[in-house]
Amino acid sequence: MSIAALAYEALVCVLLAAAAVMCWRVDRRLRALRSGQDGLKATITDLNDAVDRARASLAALDRASKEQGAALKAEVEAARRLSDELRFLTDRGEDQAQAVLARRERSAPSPAPSSATRETSGRRADPELEGRLLDALKALR
Repeated sequence: MSIAALAYEALVCVLLAAAAVMCWRVDRRLRALRSGQDGLKATITDLNDAVDRARASLAALDRASKEQGAALKAEVEAARRLSDELRFLTDRGEDQAQAVLARRERSAPSPAPSSATRETSGRRADPELEGRLLDALKALR
């Protein structure tokens, strides 16, 4: 064997050793990448589970808000009816109070008209009509 052949063989051995080292490093990196993919798969699975739970929570929240909205609407309507009835009763009470004051002023002599009679603006209604309106409002309630 000549020196050139021996040098050539040595060079091939060094190159084979370098190739083996490179293959070993590539194998390590591929193993790390695969383990990272496993972690990534687990992360994606956990994320999908969290998204499913969030969807279920949002659906439950939507149902609850619709139910509460309907209940609130019913309560608001009932409150409006009661408010209308209270307004009617208050107006009727004010009219009756003004009528009593007017009767008192007519029965007692006074030199000048009082402010109570000046404030009456003709809002007096038929007592029978007021009774029917009151009954109608109670029936609505």
